[in-house]
Amino acid sequence: MARGIQSIVLGFRLLQTIADAGVPLSLKAIAALSGMSPSKARMYLISFIETGLVTQNPASQLYGLGPYALRLGARALQRMDFIAVATDAMTTLQRQTRGLVLLGAWNEHGISVVARSEGDLPQPLQFPIGVRASLAGTATGHIFLAFGSQGPVWQHLQQELAALGLNRTEQKQRRKVLEELAVQVRARRLAETDPVTYSADVTLSGYAAVAAPVFDAAQQLRYAMTLVYPTGRDAKRRREFSKLTREAAERASHLAGADTAGLP
Repeated sequence: MARGIQSIVLGFRLLQTIADAGVPLSLKAIAALSGMSPSKARMYLISFIETGLVTQNPASQLYGLGPYALRLGARALQRMDFIAVATDAMTTLQRQTRGLVLLGAWNEHGISVVARSEGDLPQPLQFPIGVRASLAGTATGHIFLAFGSQGPVWQHLQQELAALGLNRTEQKQRRKVLEELAVQVRARRLAETDPVTYSADVTLSGYAAVAAPVFDAAQQLRYAMTLVYPTGRDAKRRREFSKLTREAAERASHLAGADTAGLP
């Protein structure tokens, strides 16, 4: 393996320390967190200030990311193909499980499937691009209830429950159940349904779904990645599918720039 320039690696470690902190840092703190002496850290900081990667507050003497670092981040986000990033993780998950992997995104009409990775196991129903997903009845929907923009998502849920013909008391009861479920999903960072709900009145007996959130660099929910698979498998295998789905979503989040250690 080719050797790189060690000073650049050390300098990046210092920049990473400043970025990960999320707040301005003193020279002493930066040196300690980067594993450098204060004098060595200061030499890097002087150079980074000259290039615009780091800035120092004249009053507090604390250091933070500079304007050019922010510009680099903005350019990277502009050029990022989020679907391509997620599709790579979806393909890996499909190969590991042989199931069907779907990617759901939020829009003004609710949740729609925006990408899919075909499994080689038979599927009795199709999930075409553009098909809507229920907030109340699907693992995909439960991810958005837990991590999505709470105002629009829960308002849409109210409309969905009303469209099902539920009276106000039934809607209130169903909402309470879903609120409790959202707390559990948020804690596990995973949602599961068995059987799979295809639409308001169609379920897939013998099939289950597991979904996990995909976040972007702003730590906002971008997609729900969902695996659909036959349930004729032992409990150990099902736990493995849940683990693999969560890992695939976390990998996509990481590639999209999310701080996976600081995710909600």
